[in-house]
Amino acid sequence: MKNINDLVNSQLVESIKSYDKLSNAVYEFLHLNKDKHNVWVVTKQQQLTLLTDNPYLATQLRYQQQNICLHINKKFLMQLNTIKVKIVPPKGVREKVEESNFTVSEKASGILANIANEIDDEELKESLLKLANKN
Repeated sequence: MKNINDLVNSQLVESIKSYDKLSNAVYEFLHLNKDKHNVWVVTKQQQLTLLTDNPYLATQLRYQQQNICLHINKKFLMQLNTIKVKIVPPKGVREKVEESNFTVSEKASGILANIANEIDDEELKESLLKLANKN
């Protein structure tokens, strides 16, 4: 049986930890609450990319981008030259509200009920009665 640590790529784990440290540094520098704001930090080839799902926070990050870059360079002894701020789509899930597509008037409901009472097929009769009772 394999050890759980053998199944996880150690380089990936270290990369995630380093990105978390960079994100925490941005949260601390801007005095942001982690529960209210989402900021992800990615570095690649001396470029810092800040990702957020809030357009207002993205504007604040754009105004502070040079200060953030200097802070991270000083704190982690990095040599980041450029910085980008990107807005990602929010991860919220829309709630689906079930609405009936149509309503049956009183007159049509009565007619459907009368038709249902004259039909011998039980399944069809039941379906028509359900349709008649939707108001």
